[in-house]
Amino acid sequence: MWCTITMHHSNLTDYIQQFSYLGIFLWFAVIEQVTPIPEEVYLISLGYIAIHIGLNPYLCGMVAVIGLLTTDNALYYLTLKGNRLTKKLLSKINAKVMERIERNFKGRSVKTLFVTALIPKLRFFSPIIAGTLKVRWPTFLFINGGATLFYVIVYMCLGIFFHNQLTTVLKKLDFVQHGVFITVMIIIAVFVAIKAKNLIFKKAS
Repeated sequence: MWCTITMHHSNLTDYIQQFSYLGIFLWFAVIEQVTPIPEEVYLISLGYIAIHIGLNPYLCGMVAVIGLLTTDNALYYLTLKGNRLTKKLLSKINAKVMERIERNFKGRSVKTLFVTALIPKLRFFSPIIAGTLKVRWPTFLFINGGATLFYVIVYMCLGIFFHNQLTTVLKKLDFVQHGVFITVMIIIAVFVAIKAKNLIFKKAS
């Protein structure tokens, strides 16, 4: 896990430096969706990297939001069309978790949709769940968009906070600074992965 996150952090830094804002869009719309590292780690890293290499963090955040929403709406559309891939993805969710979402959705659809779009790992399945439960597209777009914006802001602010605090404490020690940051990312990644496996995904029979 240490080697994987260290490599991805370095790759993401090089990638953003080379492709800038277009690269950020493509990363969160496509590349990030098929990597094993939790999305939250990438967003924290984006905040950290944006400040470190001098990109506008507000613009980086908006581009990341647009990238995530592009994928979310594609998954929502495919689910409405009965796509086999989205059905297969939905089948990976623990039955008890899905039952709880459906039960809460009946009386508090807006709140349930918003919260689902904020929970680590479950956020990926939110548009599929919305499509399965036949949420109207304008409603999905508004609620999911608001939740995604909030989600990106929170995690990017964490990355910016880490960068500012580590820079203050570890001036002139870039290697140590990045090492401390990557260690924190590993802890977050492991925590999210374990919680998601235990609470969201079906256990292997």
